[in-house]
Amino acid sequence: MDLSLNFNFLSKKKSINIPSSLRVGNVLINNLKPLGGIFKPGITKAGRISFRGTLPNGKKVKIYQSFNKNQIKLRKKLGERFQTGDVLFPKIILNDENFIVEEWIIGKTFDKLKTKSIDQYSLKLIKFLEMIHFDKVFTDIAKTTGNSFCYLSDYLFIRLKPWQQWLPVEELLEKWQASGMEIKNIIESRISHPDLSLSNLILDKDEKIYIIDNELIGTGKGWLLDEKNSFFRNKITKPSFSPAVKNFYELSWKLRLVGSALDSGDFSRAERMAYLEYR
Repeated sequence: MDLSLNFNFLSKKKSINIPSSLRVGNVLINNLKPLGGIFKPGITKAGRISFRGTLPNGKKVKIYQSFNKNQIKLRKKLGERFQTGDVLFPKIILNDENFIVEEWIIGKTFDKLKTKSIDQYSLKLIKFLEMIHFDKVFTDIAKTTGNSFCYLSDYLFIRLKPWQQWLPVEELLEKWQASGMEIKNIIESRISHPDLSLSNLILDKDEKIYIIDNELIGTGKGWLLDEKNSFFRNKITKPSFSPAVKNFYELSWKLRLVGSALDSGDFSRAERMAYLEYR
């Protein structure tokens, strides 16, 4: 479907360069406010557009750019499966080939809740990840939505590529790729949600948990890091892997640590993380 941006600026000041509206399909989303944007307003760490806006009828929504058509397909299938229960996805209002528009969820983000309340809801999120990782319904979905988005190869690896000729990164990427070949037929591709942080979860007035940040949802071997990426990482037992899988798991986590350090411009920390030895 056709996509165009309407660059009506929010102000005449030259310092403000955020578009005021964006079209998804035939619907114009207005009053855009940037989400994310650590480096650029409205652009996530993964390099994709993410905004809050309103529909022509005034309804508030979230709009974000997908990685590809298969990621949209995956997001829709998960939305269909999680319409009821304790853990939900925001309703998809519309989409085209590039963007998803979700309803705007009202409630408290988990980082605003008391520790006791967070502990109370942790088990439900742990069960959610177990379900999308291992339940046959979801392993089948993973097979039909392959190449949707891989957290490891389409994000962590790509984030390091500009620095691939810096020795610590070069060695890390070579080891990670070699390890990936070693476990290629050992670890299955599954659904992955690597972004279950406190700020990405909302508790609504009915005590339903909504996952509100889904730009990094995908399939592949990135599911290995989902728990370690989550806010409840210290509430679960450390996974037990064979030596080959453990090596891939630890090297994949290094990709994340080194990439985060490079994002912040901390080369000393990036080098330490690249050569970190796990025990």
